[in-house]
Amino acid sequence: MKSKKIVLISLFFYEKTDNIRISTVYNLLKERGMEVELITTDFNHRNKTKHTNTSADSDITYLKVPGYKNNLSIGRLYSHFVFAIRLYFYLQKLNYKPFKLYCIVPTISSGLVCNWFCKKKGIPFFIDIIDLWPESLIILSKYRKLLTLLTYPWKLAALYVYKSADEIFAGSVDYAEYAQLYNKKTKTNAVYLGTDSERFKLLAAQSTLIIDKPKDEIWICYGGILGYNYDFEVILDSFKRLIDEGVENIRLIFIGDGQKNFFITSFKQKFNLPIEITGYLKYEDYLKYLSYSDIAINSFKEGTRVAYSYKFNDYISAGLPVVNNVIGETAELIERHNIGLNFNYSDNTLYDNLSFLLSHPEQLAEMKKNSVFVGENVLAKEVVYQKMMDKFLAGIG
Repeated sequence: MKSKKIVLISLFFYEKTDNIRISTVYNLLKERGMEVELITTDFNHRNKTKHTNTSADSDITYLKVPGYKNNLSIGRLYSHFVFAIRLYFYLQKLNYKPFKLYCIVPTISSGLVCNWFCKKKGIPFFIDIIDLWPESLIILSKYRKLLTLLTYPWKLAALYVYKSADEIFAGSVDYAEYAQLYNKKTKTNAVYLGTDSERFKLLAAQSTLIIDKPKDEIWICYGGILGYNYDFEVILDSFKRLIDEGVENIRLIFIGDGQKNFFITSFKQKFNLPIEITGYLKYEDYLKYLSYSDIAINSFKEGTRVAYSYKFNDYISAGLPVVNNVIGETAELIERHNIGLNFNYSDNTLYDNLSFLLSHPEQLAEMKKNSVFVGENVLAKEVVYQKMMDKFLAGIG
């Protein structure tokens, strides 16, 4: 089996965590005895620093790229462009022919390079859609109509990559159905990100972070990057209303850092609220904070085209009830398994849902149990990734 090597390509790779798509695929293939080469960048997108341990694994290749400070910036687009150029030259110098090539998109520029290489060498081209660019970026701007026009060539490039792929995976049913519109030669497969509850517990236990939580305090948490595509205004306003109405022993914790840190800090200071921002944490420390929390918030800006997110998986791995505004399959999972509540901006607000959970502790306890079950069974990696692994291993004799 080890005579056929699979090439995996993704810009986003983080040491000491396998709770992202590329790490999961990399580890699952190796567990099945496959040889792989993972090609990524030497820049850590999460903490905005260079990777420090680039010689630890001989089957991981780090291509040098410029760093950037902001997720929405020309610097980031330039960094992605440099990666695509260096990927082009690196693939040409490979001293073996890959059995299959798998590329996570975005970025589209990487997808174009991989498609060219696969066509040239006669290699099956697999893509995995974890976000829709440029669509999901345009929604964050007030100049949507102008950006839609300016980024139309970018969209055409994305559609070309979808159309060209021999196999398509996607992080959600919504993304899979979208790609299927443009690719008639294969059936797209929705593969959720997948959870690993045992690894979550192991990493959280490895954390040396000291967390002092009062016994009777309820922690409402948001985990991840404090970026522009998340609706912090509605989170803060809802929490303030709870405090103003006399709800006691609650704390709002933002487990992460990002561009909206100053906005959140200013709001906290202006109204003297029990809010905490941890700042950037190592992954195991982030997980430990989640394990101490009681309710998680999954809140994206209204209109954002997101169907399923990494943070949702982290929440479920921690056994947390989730208060969510992402429509589609995330909302359906929450309703089907009673692992939280879904809110909107009209008749069923975030405030309404938080107020309900805080006043119904028995419901909160039931949702925690259900969330643990979903993490250990419904969304477990060995379950949701089986179809993908079958596609990778097909043709091995």
